[in-house]
Amino acid sequence: MYLLRGIPISRGIAISNILIRYDITKMIRYYQVGEEEKEEEKKKYLKAIEDVKKEIEKLKNKNNNNNLSEQHEKIVDYYNLLINEDFFVKNVINRVNSDSYPADAALVYELEIIKKQFDKLEGEYFQSRFLDFKALADRIIRKMYGDIDLASINEPLIIVSEELSPAEVLHFPKESVLGIATESGSTTSHAAIIVESLEIPAVFGIKDLFNYVKKNDKVIVDGYKGIVIVNPDESTISDYTHLKSNYELREKEIFNVVGLPSKTLDNQEVKIYANVSNSMELNIARRHGAAGIGLLRTELLFIANEKFLNENEQFEIYKEYLLLFQDREIIIRTLDMGGDKFIGNKKTNNDPNPFLGWRSIRVLLKEIEKFKQQLRAIIRASVFNDNVKIMIPMISSIEEIRRVKEIYEECKLEIKKEGKPFKYNIPIGIMVEIPSAAILSNQLAKEVDFFSLGTNDLVQYTLAVDRNNQAVAEFYQPLNPAVLALIRYTVKNANGNHIPVSVCGEIARNPLYIRLLLGLGLRNFSVNPTYIPLVKSIVLKSNAAETKELWKTARKMAIASEIEEFLKADLKKNFTDIYDSYFYEEK
Repeated sequence: MYLLRGIPISRGIAISNILIRYDITKMIRYYQVGEEEKEEEKKKYLKAIEDVKKEIEKLKNKNNNNNLSEQHEKIVDYYNLLINEDFFVKNVINRVNSDSYPADAALVYELEIIKKQFDKLEGEYFQSRFLDFKALADRIIRKMYGDIDLASINEPLIIVSEELSPAEVLHFPKESVLGIATESGSTTSHAAIIVESLEIPAVFGIKDLFNYVKKNDKVIVDGYKGIVIVNPDESTISDYTHLKSNYELREKEIFNVVGLPSKTLDNQEVKIYANVSNSMELNIARRHGAAGIGLLRTELLFIANEKFLNENEQFEIYKEYLLLFQDREIIIRTLDMGGDKFIGNKKTNNDPNPFLGWRSIRVLLKEIEKFKQQLRAIIRASVFNDNVKIMIPMISSIEEIRRVKEIYEECKLEIKKEGKPFKYNIPIGIMVEIPSAAILSNQLAKEVDFFSLGTNDLVQYTLAVDRNNQAVAEFYQPLNPAVLALIRYTVKNANGNHIPVSVCGEIARNPLYIRLLLGLGLRNFSVNPTYIPLVKSIVLKSNAAETKELWKTARKMAIASEIEEFLKADLKKNFTDIYDSYFYEEK
């Protein structure tokens, strides 16, 4: 029995035999063919291309009555564009002609060339986009050789793969694929987004996974903790079967809270908003009873389209989203580019310290015209929702927010002169995610209409730890007393200046932190929409006065691990079922 660790992608537990999906591109041999064979190779290759195109066309009509179909359609459209690129036809055919390689080898050769180009573009997003090219190459080669079609799986299995693509996931029969485990992959990949939306338990990024598995092995995929257990013993299978049953029962019970008023036991209102990136998540947010949208990540709309959207393109998207949530608050965050999120090969891509350098509002205040296009699009779309707000990320000084407000006023004047309708007084807020903003929160609260605590970045900037670097993962501590002190100081100053403050980082959805955040004075949470029922279930059974005492005790502790153990004990005492699902002990 082996216990392996990776990145938890999609919650849930799966127990079954495996189907190993090897990387077929690594099995291709290079050799030269004669002139007659060249023609046969090209013919076979082009036939495979046409077969894959037909497959993509069929996928467009799949799940028409499913709420996820719109998201699927966008990704399928992306693949349809990709397979028609010169790379897959012109480049490969030219390689067969020039080097006399068989078609599969010519495709893999071209794939290696494009991989080198993608490798120059640092960032998780670009590595994920290379996987899209590779996925189509994989599918074409498998078509050439009549390999197993994942759509034909008709028995319960867990897919074990070196890496996974949306093209493959979209072919999975959901009733047969119980879980997924991969050696590579990231939380930002298209595959991860679809897997989570399909609620298939999944763990990606398991180092040396293929050294531990063989054909027909049985595995357990634990999507909560990012664990895969190979060939578990009967005792472990029994334990996980029980956990799986408890999880499914608890999920049903938690979902029952969706229609209830979101208040603590002592009648304090707590608003739970959703963080979203696309229309699919907007629909999930509405279904799960979100009070509104606490964070619309606009940069992911740009990334998905792989270009900077102009004003009218943005206007149409914001209009659609504002109408979907017409009766509720929706906060649109301006572009948060940089770090590991880019649109094309810009200066940011070669920044030696992208998280500390040229990113977010710093870029927008230099690219004024692009910034104005986004602000104008939001201002114009504001007529479709009276509750729209604008949020500026990565503010670090008073000067920055004052300059933002000047540009915003310029945009309003331009639109007014053009005679276009808009909402005149759109609240403008900021994300507090840099320590300087937290320290200046009393002054900043006099300049803006609301705060949103971006705790993911606040933790990494306060503790000088890149949250994407596994080598320093142990230093990424949301419960570090310094981080908690900055959160408390920000909340205190927001309340003192009578402006709303919310928390929208990952800690807002973690059951371990929710009662502590309530104790810190937070009454607005913004989380992944699938987590809204979980957060609400804890709020409904918490006493605000009691959580304040929880904070008073925790603030006396000097070490993050001590605070964590204290919060675990509190969760175990008050929410045993949730504790058992999220923090069960490993044998």
